[in-house]
Amino acid sequence: MSRSLRAAVIGLGWAGTVHARALSQMDGVDLVAVADTDPDRRAAYPALHQAVDVDGLLALDLDYCVVATPTATHDQVGLALAAAGINALIEKPLASTLAASRRLVDAFDQQRLVAAVNHTERRNPAIGELVARLRSGEFGPIYTVATRRHSPFPDRIRDVGVVSDIGIHDVDLVAYLTGHQITSVTAHTVRISGRSHEDLATATCVLDGGGLATIEVSRIAPLKERLVTLYTASGRVSVDAITRTITHHTNAAHQGIGQSEGFPGMAAGPMIRCRVDGAEPFYAQNEAFRDALYGRSHDIVTLHEGAAAVAATEAILTAAQTGSSTPVPRLQPAGHDVPATALALMPQERTLL
Repeated sequence: MSRSLRAAVIGLGWAGTVHARALSQMDGVDLVAVADTDPDRRAAYPALHQAVDVDGLLALDLDYCVVATPTATHDQVGLALAAAGINALIEKPLASTLAASRRLVDAFDQQRLVAAVNHTERRNPAIGELVARLRSGEFGPIYTVATRRHSPFPDRIRDVGVVSDIGIHDVDLVAYLTGHQITSVTAHTVRISGRSHEDLATATCVLDGGGLATIEVSRIAPLKERLVTLYTASGRVSVDAITRTITHHTNAAHQGIGQSEGFPGMAAGPMIRCRVDGAEPFYAQNEAFRDALYGRSHDIVTLHEGAAAVAATEAILTAAQTGSSTPVPRLQPAGHDVPATALALMPQERTLL
C-alpha cells in the first residue's frame, strides 16, 4: 500500500500559509512540519513539528519542502535542502539574482532531485484552457502578446520591486504561451511610493521567433487587474485571470484556422466568451509536484524555466536603468523529466511507485 509524502513549509507569510492549507487537504501528502522565525506564526500549527529555520527541518526525513521565505533567502534555503537531498517547490521568483538562480539550478541538478518554481499564473484554469487551445492550433499563429498586471500597494512586499514581485509572472507567461524565449528588452520604471524599488514598469520584449510582447505592471492601482491579450490569425484572444474568462473576438477573414498561408487579413467576426472553472492554483501546483515525485504525468515549472524568468526581469531592470535595449542571457532549455533516481532518494518504505 502506498504511503504519503512527508512535506514541510518554510516561511509562513501569506504564500506559505496558502501552501500549508493546500498540503493539509491533499491526498498523498502529509504536512508534518512548518518553519518560521515568528513564534506566533508557528503557533498556528500546534499539531505539527515547528522549527525556526531550515536547519530545524533537515533531520525530519522529508520528501519535499515548500520554500516561501523572502526572495533574498531562497538561495541559502534551497542550497541547504539540496545538500540534504530534499526535493523542493520554491516560491517565485526563484531567487533575487540570476547568479543565485543558477546556483540553485546546479545544486538540484547535481543531486538529481526534483525541484520546481511556484509560478501560479500558469495554474489559473483560464490560462490552462488557453494553452490547450493554443497547442491544438485552434487560434492559429500568435502575432503578439500584451499583458497588464496592476495591484493596490502591498505593504507586505518590501524586499523587491514590482518587476520581480509580479512582473515575473508575465515574462514567464510570455514564454509559456508563445513557446519562445525573450531575447532582448527595452523598459522604463518609475518609483512612486518613496521606497527604493520601482512601483510601475513597462517593457517591450523581443522573442527568439521574431515576435513581440509588451508588459505593463504596477502596484499603484485601486484594484487588481490581470489581463493577457494575444493577437493571432484567428483574431483577438484575451484572458481575465481574475474572472477566469476567455474572450475571443474572432477574425472573419480567417478560414481554416491554423492552416492559412501568410497573413489572412482582419475583419470583425462574432465574439465568443467562456468562463473556465478549475482547482485553486496553489493546490494545483502542489498537486503537480506531488505527481512528479510519484512518477506520474506532470507539468511542473522547472528551475531552468524559473531562472529564465529571473534573467528576463533582471534584463528589464537593467534596460530601464541604462535606457537601452538589453539582451537576455540564453539559458539551457527547460525539461520536464523527473530524474530517474528521484524516488530512490526517499526511504524505501515510502517509495510510491
